[in-house]
Amino acid sequence: MIPRKEKPPAGKAAPAESGAVPPAGKKNVAAALGRKPSRKTANDMLVLELRRLRAMFSEIAERYVADTEGGIAAVIEAVEGKPLPAARVERMLKILHGLSVKPRKGRRKDLARIGRAAASLRKVIGG
Repeated sequence: MIPRKEKPPAGKAAPAESGAVPPAGKKNVAAALGRKPSRKTANDMLVLELRRLRAMFSEIAERYVADTEGGIAAVIEAVEGKPLPAARVERMLKILHGLSVKPRKGRRKDLARIGRAAASLRKVIGG
């Protein structure tokens, strides 16, 4: 009697014999993902990731600027809306005069200083 080859269950491929080539047109996805991408593919992936990073940076910067500007606008409205005691005005002026920034340099630490000053001004207005 000749032994019968059993068919693998549906959805599973028969184990490849050594040296066997998979049928034309069928690619092994796991093997393709396991290989290093070509230089062009890697370069294209890098460009896409850099563009994504740039977009994230812009979004974060826009939100930070909007939040800080909103805080400063709230302080302006509060100052314009009600008369403040002289001592409070002096404290606020001291905060503003103590602010040391160089806008032309476009430094992140200058943005942080302005953000902290705006927070301090809001605290003085609230207190």
